[in-house]
Amino acid sequence: MNPRCSFAPTNFVPSVASLLVVGWLSCCQADDFPTVFNNEASSDASPMPAAEAAATMTLPDGFRATVYASEPEVRNPIAMAWDDHGRMWVAENYTYSDRTQHFDLSLRDRVIILDDRDGDGHAESRKVFTDNVQMLTSVELGRGGVWLMCPPQLLFIPDADGDDVPDGSPEVVLDGFTVSKSNYHNFANGLRWGPDGWLYGRCGHSCPGNLGVPGTPDDRRIPIDGGMWRYHPQRKTVEVLNHGTVNPWGSDWDANGELFFINTVIGHLWHSIPGAHFIESFGESPNPLVFERMDMIADHYHYDRSGSWTKSRDGAADDLGGGHAHIGMMIYQSDRWPQQYRDKLFTLNMHGLRANVETLKRHGAGYTASHEPDFLISKDPFFRGIEISVGPDGDVYVLDWSDTGECHDHTGVHRTSGRVYKISYDAGNKPTRRFTKPACLAGDGELPQLWRDYQAGRTTPEQLRSLLHDPDEHVRVWAIRLLTDHWPLDTFLGPQRDATYPDDPETLAALKRSAQQDPSGLVHLTLASTLQRLPVRERAMIASELVAQPRFAEDRDLPMMVWFGLMPLVDQDPAALARVAVNCRWPDTLRWITRGLATRVETTPAPLDELLTASLKMPAALQASVLDGMAEAYRGWLKVPMPETWPSIVQSRAAKANPNTVRELNLLFGDGRAIDELRELAMSSKVSLQTRQSALESLIGARPDDLREICESLLDQRELNATAAQGLSRFDDPAVGEKLAKMYRRFHVNDRPGLVEILVSRPSFAAALLDRIDADRDPIPRSDITAFHARQILGLGDDGLREKLTESWGALRESPAERREKIAAVKTMLSGDVLAGANLSAGRALFKKTCSQCHMLFGDGEKIGPDLTGAQRSSLDYLLENILDPSAVVGKDHRMTIVLTDDGRVLNGLVVSQNDKTMVIQTQSRQETIPIDSIENVKETTLSPMPDGLLTTLSEEQIRDLIGYLMHPTQVELD
Repeated sequence: MNPRCSFAPTNFVPSVASLLVVGWLSCCQADDFPTVFNNEASSDASPMPAAEAAATMTLPDGFRATVYASEPEVRNPIAMAWDDHGRMWVAENYTYSDRTQHFDLSLRDRVIILDDRDGDGHAESRKVFTDNVQMLTSVELGRGGVWLMCPPQLLFIPDADGDDVPDGSPEVVLDGFTVSKSNYHNFANGLRWGPDGWLYGRCGHSCPGNLGVPGTPDDRRIPIDGGMWRYHPQRKTVEVLNHGTVNPWGSDWDANGELFFINTVIGHLWHSIPGAHFIESFGESPNPLVFERMDMIADHYHYDRSGSWTKSRDGAADDLGGGHAHIGMMIYQSDRWPQQYRDKLFTLNMHGLRANVETLKRHGAGYTASHEPDFLISKDPFFRGIEISVGPDGDVYVLDWSDTGECHDHTGVHRTSGRVYKISYDAGNKPTRRFTKPACLAGDGELPQLWRDYQAGRTTPEQLRSLLHDPDEHVRVWAIRLLTDHWPLDTFLGPQRDATYPDDPETLAALKRSAQQDPSGLVHLTLASTLQRLPVRERAMIASELVAQPRFAEDRDLPMMVWFGLMPLVDQDPAALARVAVNCRWPDTLRWITRGLATRVETTPAPLDELLTASLKMPAALQASVLDGMAEAYRGWLKVPMPETWPSIVQSRAAKANPNTVRELNLLFGDGRAIDELRELAMSSKVSLQTRQSALESLIGARPDDLREICESLLDQRELNATAAQGLSRFDDPAVGEKLAKMYRRFHVNDRPGLVEILVSRPSFAAALLDRIDADRDPIPRSDITAFHARQILGLGDDGLREKLTESWGALRESPAERREKIAAVKTMLSGDVLAGANLSAGRALFKKTCSQCHMLFGDGEKIGPDLTGAQRSSLDYLLENILDPSAVVGKDHRMTIVLTDDGRVLNGLVVSQNDKTMVIQTQSRQETIPIDSIENVKETTLSPMPDGLLTTLSEEQIRDLIGYLMHPTQVELD
């Protein structure tokens, strides 16, 4: 599904042209909405009249659909929320466009309020709250205002007096919700208050984010790669709850406060376990220790899995549930409808034009979901149900996006229609359960009271610890969650961060007792999830108690969740991880622990040896898990150091029971893996990406005769082409450089700087690079070639390359007199009035691109060069002299070194560290470790690693913005 979303930062000050559009949208009467915005491919295409569409819906006996609102009162509805007065707030998205334009930022999105004042099931009143946002995907109310998801930002519009008029401009409370430039799907959405007082949301895989409050440095931001997140409005903290799935677009809590969410394609239904890494269909986890990921909880699919999911359209999957795409979700918890619908999960199926129903049941430590008969089927081909919600009256409301060009269908954009349907049960009584958000707060039982007390600050750790003995497993689950609610959650995606944990030995002891004594699988699943909230040094203690209980050995969820919590121990405390393995009675968790320890055998072999020794006394099934873990760790390796305990393992029962695995490991510990096997692994699409990557790296190290052919054949595969390029860098052939330069745009944007460094490392490659700068076909943008790269090309000592560089990129001035003239000219350009108009946010973005690889400012960047935070940044002369003449004065610790390798490459950079085995050099885009015995020559220069001509590719406005930011006394927000 590609519901309407954003592509650029929200603009709160529209241009004159935009104001005209906004005025058109919001100031005119609803029925005067301009039809010019309808660019539907077929001019004859139109939705069924709303009343007819409602009347012809297929529903169970006793139910009927009516029109709560429709065009012109509502158009392009993408999300809804209810206020305390029973009014519906609707987010309308007009900026979403087609596959060529993605987003039409000449338009604005808006939030309207619909009110059924007389209770007749139709909204008589309509009011615009705001029409000055863009790329709007969600709306939620509470805490003194209105919350809007407008990727890349979460906004808060204050309305403390509740008069439906904003008290001020929108405030950016979170940013970093990326919207990919390559597609316009999968963006952040789904704002909803949880029972614990956090604001929850969702985000898709194709728009991985890096979340934080405005101004948060990159190294303190929280990465998300699909899944769910939450934000605490008082603490102003954000957490990423889990990673994975493709495009979550619907979520709700059941009566016990368990969170579930719907995914639009492939697997559709998930239990949102904090700390989980879920399966998604494209690629593998960014964390190499996530060896396997959790699957959905449904025991079925709504389409035929034997063929492509695209073949489930046009009625082909009617008998299975209508198709693969799901949007919107609710768990019905009112008592107006018949009891058979209570606690059932409803989701809208896009291509099936219907609502699917699921029954949730406890299964092992977690849940499973089974398909019930479909509830609603629309006959309107324009029906695109996008959200479903229980209203204050106990009936159900459905937003209809009303279009045919969604979810990989491309029929244009239809901006003039939109509906809200009400699904009523005619014989229903007035609901006795009061309306709340979420619905699980409505009850009078122990759990709803616990949530209300917690949100009001009326609970203490002592009270919560006492609830760990409550007879209700759900109360015990929430006691654990609320006890650790203030502790940071680290889902271990990317670098580990320093975190401050409370000194709370009483709670740690209580959690350990629960792991030992609690009979509930759901409690154990919650404890496994909570591992990622504990200091790493404390995790082994709780995990050892969990994995020692064989009754959960075959559980679907628990073994993975415990491993996800233990992953940081691979590097931070492998000895403790080995001790957990000794107690482990779960085959899969033991296999993953072994695999993690085995990958570090070259640097920390002792923990693996300890585990192998202990495995000699384990049952046969667990011994086999240890061997399998080692075999999985070394797939793609050429040769592996033999563990000291291995000879004893070879004589064990496990070895005799698993002769093929032992034979493979013996080969690696002896003469090494055959090149033919490595070649087969690297080229096979049937093995994991991690294995292929490892095999390719081993081949590059072994340098077989056909290495060039292997690497060239993998340049089309984005997941492997950066590694393949490293292999091709060993071949001094102009044809290789031409091939790499021509395929530049096929590399992931994050891999392109490394590819440029390869292309400037040899004269034969550099020529190909320069030929492609801003070329008509397969161009390399001139802005991607920095002054650092240009200087490295000059350092190759080739007069022809110097001329080509000057022609295609620009010249680097060498004369001191010319530098002084340049400094004077730029200083004249940057007058006080000019600098006062600098776009500081744009300047920060330029700093991140051109400077932060080596310099730190306000805690953002790297510490390779001097930290600029305390430098003389307020002096324009100081900045210009150091930027435009960086080598005038260079400290001995910051001089550039030129390294010539034995395969003919030239690397320029700053030596970070060196020992008798390796040298680590910081180039412009990465740190490279070079074996000492592969270095032909090292030359330390008197030059600064900071390149001449840093401003060469920048416009006058960009120079103004960068210098203005560097001179600014405090950190600024990124747009």
